[in-house]
Amino acid sequence: MKKTVIGKEVYYTLAWSPIYPYDRFEAMRKMPELGGIISLLYQNQSRNEYLIFYSCHRDGCRVGFKKFMDPYATRHPEIIKELDLTRLFYKFTVIDEGNMLDMQDILYWLIRTYNPRYNESTFKDSQRFANIYINEVQRSEEDVVEKIHGHRHREG
Repeated sequence: MKKTVIGKEVYYTLAWSPIYPYDRFEAMRKMPELGGIISLLYQNQSRNEYLIFYSCHRDGCRVGFKKFMDPYATRHPEIIKELDLTRLFYKFTVIDEGNMLDMQDILYWLIRTYNPRYNESTFKDSQRFANIYINEVQRSEEDVVEKIHGHRHREG
């Protein structure tokens, strides 16, 4: 995720994973342990039908997705019962863990833009910005994601 603030407007760039068919074992292999947002969807002829955007900020995507999909551990059993697992696809994006309000603003934009079946349409943004803009990028299977960590040099 990349974030730029200009005045009262915020610009985020999200790098979505490829869209994968749901397989509970493969999903655990592909999902990162980092926090992020998971999207469940059905793919129809020429369009995606978004079912839910799910925030995994505490447990990370891998554990969060496992808990969400497990019929014995989920907090959303009514959703799990309705899902057609033979048609189910998912994708995910990693969100920097630093600010929960960024996650809230991104979820707000995704819900307002795609109107997923199971998200509350009354979900609120953080009220920090007048406008929220998101650029979505779809990663391919061959992409290598690299994160460079900087270190401060101590004086003295």
